[in-house]
Order: sequence, then C-alpha cells, then structure tokens
Amino acid sequence: MPDEVILACARKGGVIGIESSPNTTRSEAHLKHTIDSCFDHLRYCVDLVGSKHLAFGPDTMYSDHCGLHVALSKVFPTGNSAIEGHENLPKIRYVKGLENPTESSKNIVRNLVKLGYSDEDTAKIIGGNVLRVLREIWEK
Repeated sequence: MPDEVILACARKGGVIGIESSPNTTRSEAHLKHTIDSCFDHLRYCVDLVGSKHLAFGPDTMYSDHCGLHVALSKVFPTGNSAIEGHENLPKIRYVKGLENPTESSKNIVRNLVKLGYSDEDTAKIIGGNVLRVLREIWEK
C-alpha cells in the first residue's frame, strides 16, 4: 500500500497487518518469498510509522491457502497486480518460515528477537497493537 495510506492509518491510531500471502510481500532484497521478505516490509513500516501501528497477519492456515487466494482473487479482484496475474512470478505454495499458523507464530517471535526488537515492541507487534485497537473500538 502507498506510504500515504500507512501514514493515514497511523494518524488515526490504527494497525497495519503485514501479510505473508505468497508473492504479495516479496522484496527487492528477497525476491524469493520468505519470512525475511515479510520482515523487510515490517522494518520499512516501523521506520515509517513506528511499532505502535504494526502487526503480523500471516494469512496462513493448515491447508492450501495459496489455492484459496487464487480462487478468491478471481471472485474478488483487487486490481493489485502483486496479488493477481502472477504470470512472471514463480508459483509458490507457501512462504518459507510462515508455512502455517504454528510455524508463523514461533518464527515471527524468533525473528523479532533475532533482529533486536525490544520485548515491548515484540509484544505490540505479535498482538498487543491489535488488542489496543479492538479495546478502543469496543469500549466506545
């Protein structure tokens, strides 16, 4: 999403979820989609708006979530060429390191620690920010 959307979401106190659906969060530094490419996006957004506005939304399940995304993109087109029309991208079945909810959870925390994120920032990113926003909405 464009920086102005990320900035607008942060100004309103919102949270942006960094997803890992195959081929949507690749990066220039990591053209083969892995947990590292997702973390490239996280670091970019942390630099832009801070850890208070970010979370991981790994978008995985214990089945063929790639097949589900292909089917859904045909029914609900977004116009985002990173999601539809992967003609020039290698087909991948999962994002290495974020294969399913179990792997995603532990590997995200492991990477946050490895990259030097504080316990406070780690807690925010792995769910604290989402809980903060939900409380703000539900308590109104």
